[in-house]
Amino acid sequence: MLVFLGLAIVGLLLTVVSAFFGHDFEAHPELEIGGVGFFSLRAMSIFLLTFGTIGALSHWLGRPTLASSLWGLVAGVGTYALYIVAMQLVRSQQASSLIEDRELPGLTGMVTVAIAAGGVGEVTCRLKGQATRRFARSASRQAIAEGVLVKVREVQGDVLLVDPMS
Repeated sequence: MLVFLGLAIVGLLLTVVSAFFGHDFEAHPELEIGGVGFFSLRAMSIFLLTFGTIGALSHWLGRPTLASSLWGLVAGVGTYALYIVAMQLVRSQQASSLIEDRELPGLTGMVTVAIAAGGVGEVTCRLKGQATRRFARSASRQAIAEGVLVKVREVQGDVLLVDPMS
């Protein structure tokens, strides 16, 4: 029973330290599940806390050590999985204000610096409540005047290929 209580105390201490000092520690950052560390300090501390608590409770109720260990293992894995799923849900709700190139095709923008025939100009697009200005080239290689609305066809490197809207 002391081993179970010891593991529960270690898990509780790790959870408290992690909560107060922040910054999760990754034992193996390359083994991540959708941005949530599989071997993170918080996940392991929650497993230890649950395993130790359920194991001690089961042992206190008169179950043999092996049965108490199995109950602790089942509860610990369940809580560990619940933690991973909850953290994935929390991280999936985070918003990003970064505008990535893959989000630009299909957007409507306005030419802010005229695009010469076969040359490069500038287009401003709005996405996620902010404006992004990018170099642009006409997909048809024709000139496009400043102020014309265009549709982004694709991104080639740092340059948008655009078509004037009719």
